[in-house]
Amino acid sequence: MNNRLAEQISYLLLRHSYVVVPQLGGFIREALPASYQHEQHLAYPPSAELHFSQELQHSDGLLEARYALLLGISLRRARLILEEEVKQLRHILIQRGQYQLPLLGTLELTGAGKINFVPYSSSKLLQGISYGLSPLSLPLLQQDMAAGSAEPLSAQSEAPEAERRNRDYIQLRIPKRAAAYAASIIILILSLIPWQQSPVTEQYFQAGFTPTPEAAQSLWGHSSLTPQSKEEAPAAPADSGLRWGSSGDGRYYVIIATERSEERLLSYYEEARHQIEEPEAIVALRSRHSATLRLAAASFDDAAAAYNYLNKLVKAHRAYSSSWVFHNK
Repeated sequence: MNNRLAEQISYLLLRHSYVVVPQLGGFIREALPASYQHEQHLAYPPSAELHFSQELQHSDGLLEARYALLLGISLRRARLILEEEVKQLRHILIQRGQYQLPLLGTLELTGAGKINFVPYSSSKLLQGISYGLSPLSLPLLQQDMAAGSAEPLSAQSEAPEAERRNRDYIQLRIPKRAAAYAASIIILILSLIPWQQSPVTEQYFQAGFTPTPEAAQSLWGHSSLTPQSKEEAPAAPADSGLRWGSSGDGRYYVIIATERSEERLLSYYEEARHQIEEPEAIVALRSRHSATLRLAAASFDDAAAAYNYLNKLVKAHRAYSSSWVFHNK
């Protein structure tokens, strides 16, 4: 079996937040913003994490359209070719117990019939999200000045207020010539972009992100919202009011924000609890494998209820159109 399927999944993940493979599942690219760790004085570039959800069975049409464009055939023939490649992948997965997807990771079939996904840590797809950058050490300027100065600390504390205020920020010295070159390149790129070739509408961004309520009910059935009980998750500090979920509880969470800093996550929570109809259902999750923090609008026992709630949330609040369902297993 060739690597065409894995290559096209990687191609689409660079342009979309998730891609659904019919009769297999969905690959999700969770974007993490740039952050700064005060304890170790490290600045982290933007990054991403890859996830796989076997519950994502409703085709979003991205792979079919990509195959049709790549092979120069109709959507119907492209869909037949895609189904045949997925059938071969599942056959190899059943025979060998695992299947490696280049640039993505390894699919593993468990004894219970579930598919686990182990992403490659050195994937070029993840490196592209971070622009090839690595964590940068940025020590505080105030500490360097205190170590190399011969004046006592009492004399340094008497510095002007404007100077003390400047020490609260990280300063980078960039040559003026380099800044001018960068500005010229940016202006050249902007001038070459064909801005008026295709109109961009709200439907352009919304198409293919979430299944319709009718499709979700036909696939998974219908279930009502069951807020997570307080016994399953320890409460956050009393001043924030945010509840924290338990890792690995097997529930389905509708993720509306992803951060590395708890302070920034609380700011998202303050905005969400004034917009969502049931703010008591909002819960936060802490990743067991990294410092990733996720904010969920609600949690459910099954996937059908989670996707039904996701459709309603996106229709009521367009700001949450990039929300997705996370299986906490």
